Amino acid sequence: MSANDSTDDVQQPMTQLDYAERRLEDRDSGTQTAASLLSALACGLGVLAIWFAPMVIGFFAIGFSILGLVMAGDRDRFGKIGMIVAVSGWLIGAILAVILGRNPLSVGLA
Repeated sequence: MSANDSTDDVQQPMTQLDYAERRLEDRDSGTQTAASLLSALACGLGVLAIWFAPMVIGFFAIGFSILGLVMAGDRDRFGKIGMIVAVSGWLIGAILAVILGRNPLSVGLA
């Protein structure tokens, strides 16, 4: 084995494009991003539905969470979390509205 044979095994340095193709994860598609945003909106509305108009805000939260869950499918766990938070917020908000004697359809700030 000669000294010239060992230089053929040296790898060329990676370019930035090679690094991006080999090391970085694939980007999410637009559908996955939209599903995550809808699920996040459902989580936020579900939390708001605990105190403010649970029958209105809660139903919108459940609707957005259903859309996010359908778009995400089984690939994303965040859609299921959005559904749980939206339904829980709606249910807890409705129970609190009945117990406290508030109108569950109006936005009561007091």
